[in-house]
Amino acid sequence: MLRRLAAVGVVVGLLGCNEECVDAFDCAKVSSKIPLTCDDGRCVAKTTLPMFPSFTGMDAGRRDGGVDAGTLDGGQPVLPLRPGDYTARLSGGQLVPPLTTTAAGSAQATLAVDDAGVATLAWSATVMNTTPIGATLRFDAPAGRTGTGALVVSDGGSLSGTVVLSRQQAAAVSTNRAALVIATTDAPTGGLQGQLAPRGAVVGFTQLVRTSTGQYGGGGQVVIELTGTPPNVFPTAGAYDFEWPESGRVVSAALVQGAASTPLLSLELEASRTRASGTFEPLPLLLMIRDGGLFVTGTGVDGGEIFRGDLSLSLR
Repeated sequence: MLRRLAAVGVVVGLLGCNEECVDAFDCAKVSSKIPLTCDDGRCVAKTTLPMFPSFTGMDAGRRDGGVDAGTLDGGQPVLPLRPGDYTARLSGGQLVPPLTTTAAGSAQATLAVDDAGVATLAWSATVMNTTPIGATLRFDAPAGRTGTGALVVSDGGSLSGTVVLSRQQAAAVSTNRAALVIATTDAPTGGLQGQLAPRGAVVGFTQLVRTSTGQYGGGGQVVIELTGTPPNVFPTAGAYDFEWPESGRVVSAALVQGAASTPLLSLELEASRTRASGTFEPLPLLLMIRDGGLFVTGTGVDGGEIFRGDLSLSLR
């Protein structure tokens, strides 16, 4: 966890934040794409954005290079596609339910869309401490969920290839709702799993645990997309997607930092009884991530906690 947070700290540092200062004149000397001011001896973002925002109704748009949404003949919606490079970190902990294993791995994928609108995914993976026997892509699957569709991409030990995706499958990749599952000799139905996320993004995954029973209760992720190259890196878009279908009594949910009883910061999610999904202005959350200790929590009508999950962060 500390290493993951350190990686995020590098991004924040590249923005010029957290430099020592005496006054605003010191921060004016720091190379940064955003205005900085001095607060308690550290340079911080001088922004008109609220530092305690609600995610409700906030729209971060889409990445450059996206294929626009529209309508098909007959008025059916066309799902937006986002060609580009994606990565996944493979582990047993991302399986549903989680699997304790010493095996691990990583995967890379490139989503491409030709002039005719045909989507393909070129992928490859490497694993350690296990022997692969197959691979499957799962769709409509945020972190911690099994999804509703699957595509076998390898029925043997080979861990690379190119597959043609339907529009819906490509849209699942584009919206961080696709995962790669590796079948192994030790676990033929799935020994490793990794969520596909855009390369060059800050990604936070969580699996939710029901407070009353300690059992698995859902999952999801936060993705903050970045643009530029060091030392000029800047967050451009943010999205979150969580599901808790086994916990249908949820009336509100939030990202929380600090102790549950006395949180330092609580950011409300646009939640329903079974899920929360939306977009947000990423800079305040990126600055919040710098200090760590983030988790997702859901509460019921009586204000009691129904579930929670630590947000595990990494820079892709």
